[in-house]
Amino acid sequence: MICTGCSCLCDDIEFENGKILNACEKGFRHISGYKERRAKNIVNGKEVDVDTAIDKALEILKSTKKAVIYGLDTSTVEAQRIAIKISEKLNCYIDDNSSFCLGEFVEAILKKEVPTSTLEEVRDKAYVILYWGTNPYHSLPRHMSKFTYYPRGSKRNRGYDEDRFLVVIDVRKSEVAKLAKKNARFIKVENDIELIESFLKAIEGKASKYDVAGILREMKRADFNVIFGGLGLKYGLKGNYSYLYNLIKKINEFTPLFFIPAGFHSNMRGFNETLFEEVRAINKFSFLEKKSSPSFAFSELVKNENVDVAMIVGTDPLSSLPYEVSRKLLDMKKIVIDPRETITAKIAEVSICSAFSGIETEGEMVRSDGIRVKLSPIDKSEIDDVYIFKKILEGL
Repeated sequence: MICTGCSCLCDDIEFENGKILNACEKGFRHISGYKERRAKNIVNGKEVDVDTAIDKALEILKSTKKAVIYGLDTSTVEAQRIAIKISEKLNCYIDDNSSFCLGEFVEAILKKEVPTSTLEEVRDKAYVILYWGTNPYHSLPRHMSKFTYYPRGSKRNRGYDEDRFLVVIDVRKSEVAKLAKKNARFIKVENDIELIESFLKAIEGKASKYDVAGILREMKRADFNVIFGGLGLKYGLKGNYSYLYNLIKKINEFTPLFFIPAGFHSNMRGFNETLFEEVRAINKFSFLEKKSSPSFAFSELVKNENVDVAMIVGTDPLSSLPYEVSRKLLDMKKIVIDPRETITAKIAEVSICSAFSGIETEGEMVRSDGIRVKLSPIDKSEIDDVYIFKKILEGL
């Protein structure tokens, strides 16, 4: 099966005598525990059948012109498409976790502002592998062993001791940073903008705060290098994404360097690409105003009390958003669609139990590098996101 525990979407998960093989610990917990802590179909605190819950959700959605649909990062592409149609029908807002995660990086790739590649090409060709502001040890446990540092690729067949050069840039010495010994470099970064400026000065042969000339020399030795950018890089840039993109452009003038975002939900990129196909925006979109804006991010809409109904799909904002935002969720009507019983679902007017994408329902997801993957479930549930969204769209 395809593991939907993270955006690696590992395609080599096997079952033998009741055992799950090849999965990392994160993937094992995701697959083996899918029957635990399941959500219930609830309306105003009372358990009901799924169609009654959907009818109540429709009643709430029809009663407002200030709704937002939020989440969808673990839903299939097929479900995301219908959710976008619902949002268009309601003339409401739609957003996902990428608005505070790695959406800007995906947007730059979709707009062809930075060169990108696939994980298979990284496995086969990459020499300098740079993890910037991300620790795949926790977020993407098989990233390094399956796709980047450890595999012997078709053009990098002498192993990581000789044929890879690992660079880790982080604010602390993470588990991945501790690997940076032979043929490697760890940079403890204090200011990402200053580090980028150091790279640019080194390209010009000038001295700078950070000693990065050696990294550039290693890049020049190869015809394929890659940066994996994570949340640490995103927030370190403080909105100045052009600094990073300009650096990548400058390096590409003398050696190939690609960029791939690292570390998000299983189908976050799928949501970004699906919405981009429809409206040329990747998140934070208003179908009423026909545009994307930072003020349309879910957290901003809730904080500023610009919506009174939220349909929340496959995410738990009450446990993940800042207190001053999440407490305002208490004052609005909430429809939660999720396979798990979340904290947000417990306070929602309507909770609908859906299926786990990839475990109980088929469909398509998009890996972090943009490769589309067909899911192959091990169980079957008729009540998945597609079923629920179709019912809602028909009811509207």
